[in-house]
Amino acid sequence: MFYRQAEDLQRDHTVISLPLRAEGRYSIQVLIEDLVSAVRDAGFNKATVLGESFGGLLTMAAALVHPELIERIILVNTFARFHDRKKINAGVALYSILPYSWIRAYRGRTAGENLFDTDAPEEVKLAYRQRTREAATPGYLSRLKIVRDIDLRRRLSQIKQPALVVAGVEDSFLPSVDSAKEISREIPRAKLKLLEGVGHAAMLSPRVRVRDWLAEFEGL
Repeated sequence: MFYRQAEDLQRDHTVISLPLRAEGRYSIQVLIEDLVSAVRDAGFNKATVLGESFGGLLTMAAALVHPELIERIILVNTFARFHDRKKINAGVALYSILPYSWIRAYRGRTAGENLFDTDAPEEVKLAYRQRTREAATPGYLSRLKIVRDIDLRRRLSQIKQPALVVAGVEDSFLPSVDSAKEISREIPRAKLKLLEGVGHAAMLSPRVRVRDWLAEFEGL
């Protein structure tokens, strides 16, 4: 999802895109250590971490556990607790019992329906489908369980890093604006940024340029 932004940023930044584990059972703690290892293995002691959707939840959790490593955070269309409890509980139940081939076929047909800006070019949608064709693997159930079980709302005040909290106003996948307002109220050094015309897959939006966001940390 970050490839469009990476092409711009890597001209003068080191960009590390972290793929989430595809297989097996794992906890949020395992993913946090994957993130930490990726940064340290690249030879860095500090990093700016951007997380979109589930990645934002992971970024907040990592910022709490490893404040020495994470210098500042960008949270995009994310949540401290998933709002729709019926939906997430149903998702965990279905992924636990249905044949994976059925789930993969369904996700392949419906991927991206509610993710994009209303005027997103067809080539962007096609590229998304191609890049995520094999993304829905059994490890996805572990991520669903993490989303079901984790609630960071009472710990947000413990995040001391500067945070840019971003929400697409046209997000029809999550109530991102409400979540962003809640998160930005609780994190002490947070700034709220609302994006008009932007849907859930903000990193693919032609209206978004992460490079421009980095200057907004001044004064936080």
